[in-house]
Amino acid sequence: MVLLRCGPKCWSKQCVLRLVAALLLLPPVLMATGDRGAMAQPASETLVFAGCDSNIPLTRLLARVFAQTHPEVRIQLRTVGSTNGVALAGAGAIQIGLVSRPLRDTEEGLGLTFLPYAKTAVVIGADPDTPETTLTAADLLSFYRGTKLSWTSGREITFLTREEGDSSVASLKQAMPGFAEAYAAGSNTSHWTILYSEPTMHEALLTRRFALGLSDLGTTTLERLPIKVLSLDGIAPTPENVASGRYPFIKTLGFVWREDTLPASARAFVKFVQSDDGAGLLRAHGYLPVR
Repeated sequence: MVLLRCGPKCWSKQCVLRLVAALLLLPPVLMATGDRGAMAQPASETLVFAGCDSNIPLTRLLARVFAQTHPEVRIQLRTVGSTNGVALAGAGAIQIGLVSRPLRDTEEGLGLTFLPYAKTAVVIGADPDTPETTLTAADLLSFYRGTKLSWTSGREITFLTREEGDSSVASLKQAMPGFAEAYAAGSNTSHWTILYSEPTMHEALLTRRFALGLSDLGTTTLERLPIKVLSLDGIAPTPENVASGRYPFIKTLGFVWREDTLPASARAFVKFVQSDDGAGLLRAHGYLPVR
């Protein structure tokens, strides 16, 4: 969900107040406490983390495990997008912003600490019944340009993509020669369906015949989504291939916060994420820890 669209330098006090007001109207994605017994008791402290939807599933898991040893802390997660998460963290309206990209030049002056903590493969996902198991980069570029609109079997592709500025699109632009030009060329055609959230993309991949779109390995693994994950040029998007660099299309998840306002409980959560236990959770669900 996009709460507010602003230019890169328009985070005025009025703009931030509007964003905070909109945030308060959103239902939390998760309210985590230590155990069922603790759920009956109000937590003594509530933390609010907000940001991009691709960061939510993993943070949800980490929050649940963290709450087992910190039952006094309740963590609310809200989906507002990376840019809004950064703005809210910069304004001190939330404790931690959730992002899937580094801070932009226009955000560097917000006084935030940026901590990348996990990376995972950006994947080409398909309808579970799609017979194909692999794509070539050349085919993917042709799909984006609109010069090829069917699978090798002849079945017409339902082609899905994310918006300009999305972290998956940015990864492909950075690591695949010719992708930026193909994306720009395809933007002038009508053969795309642009989806503006990860959950919407996953629903479409699971319900539309012969669909093809973008996701990431961590979310599909963690949420046990039966999306068919395709190899690209014969290389599977496994954690091992990401670690070795053989599969170069990745997204990095991170936290942002203000050092001067970060509470001790939120700092303890970050420390847990960077611990051996946190790293083990990441590896078990298709992510690689960043330390």
